[in-house]
Amino acid sequence: MANYTQQDVISELNALYAGPRTRVRHLTEQRYYLIAVLYYKFKMIESDIFDFTDLNNRSTINHAKRMGVLLYRGSDPTFMRNTRDLIKKFPYDFPDSDVEITSRPHLNELKFAVTPKTMELLKKYTDRKGFETVGQSAKHILSNILRLWEE
Repeated sequence: MANYTQQDVISELNALYAGPRTRVRHLTEQRYYLIAVLYYKFKMIESDIFDFTDLNNRSTINHAKRMGVLLYRGSDPTFMRNTRDLIKKFPYDFPDSDVEITSRPHLNELKFAVTPKTMELLKKYTDRKGFETVGQSAKHILSNILRLWEE
């Protein structure tokens, strides 16, 4: 369906939000794609898209539109499989001039679980050292330990 209207996409989005609220990945990614098409192809503003969803925060629209483009451009295999029918039904190639998404390839993320006792100690360290977040204090501790280890 190469020729589709804004209302066609809105109807599809409404159908996705008609059921119970869920964060099941295939539904979430379908929503991402439809929101991205509405925003970038039809130039709908976030507050207008918000009216067609059951979301409770407009920043989630911003996140959804960006994730839809990032996953589409990156040809994420799961995203492409989950949105295959929608991509055929509502094709849109997001041009670089329309979509400005900055990435930080020079940064790596490290995620790990800690015990409640360790978290409490990190919170105390954060407060005493004046860091804004526990993540900043954990980064500081890790950097210092690695610097000592290198010496």
